[in-house]
Amino acid sequence: MTQNKPNNFNYPSHYADVFGSKMHYVETGEGDPILFLHGQPTWSYLWRNIMPHLEGQGRLIAVDLIGYGLSDKPDLDYEMSDHIKYIDKFIEQLGLKNITLVIHDWGSFFGFNYAMHHAENIRGVAFMEAILFPVPGYDSFDEQTHNFFKTLRSSQETAEHMMVDQNLFIEAVLPGLIVRELTEDEQNGYRQPWSDPDARKILCKFPQNLCIAGEPENINDIQQDYMTWLQESEIPKLLLHSDPGCLIPKAMADWCKDNLPNCDTVFVGDGLHYIQEDSPDKIGKTISNWLRRI
Repeated sequence: MTQNKPNNFNYPSHYADVFGSKMHYVETGEGDPILFLHGQPTWSYLWRNIMPHLEGQGRLIAVDLIGYGLSDKPDLDYEMSDHIKYIDKFIEQLGLKNITLVIHDWGSFFGFNYAMHHAENIRGVAFMEAILFPVPGYDSFDEQTHNFFKTLRSSQETAEHMMVDQNLFIEAVLPGLIVRELTEDEQNGYRQPWSDPDARKILCKFPQNLCIAGEPENINDIQQDYMTWLQESEIPKLLLHSDPGCLIPKAMADWCKDNLPNCDTVFVGDGLHYIQEDSPDKIGKTISNWLRRI
């Protein structure tokens, strides 16, 4: 069943048929595509305050991962290979060429992987709070994050209790990693796709697949491959980072500036992980200015 978008998300909805399921996306404008990829537990709604800054600079497309947002939730394992397959097919179905990727969280994992394998089809990559190197080990986390991942990955039953029964990612993790306080309408915008508890089972998958100490091995291999590629590729890159950040603190932003060719790094203000909610204007304007240069 097609759901209505929140009132504060005004871009027109479209649906692409991908492997027999509908993938929802919003689109506006024309020209070379600018493709926005979200992560966990968000959807295209994440980009609602950034897209206006890029209007007139291309065909803006923000897609919902399969199983997320207003996309269908088919009977899949929702492994990372499933998402890779669906995103690749979505891009093919829409005939997207000379793409600029704007990516965040697990959307960065899929975006970097796509760019590595289709470099000839990429104009540039803008990334923020992205999944770069695998996490060396649980000791890399602060105590709260360490306990969160250890507990969630201890058993499927525990994971589903946290994600399904407690709706922890929506009600605690998401707002807890934003500096400002979301309005009730904004929080409801993120709640909306997850109103059915059964649908929330797939929220276990991304945290279970975060590569920690080399596991899962297949995820480790993909990350190591695209990190090698990123250090070799001259494709224009833009890193937007915040203080203190989560996945990309200042030390990692400095590393990217020193080690990734043709990479601009721009500080966008105070923020944790979902920096689109804290600094949308700065992010949007920075991407807009960068696009005019590349």
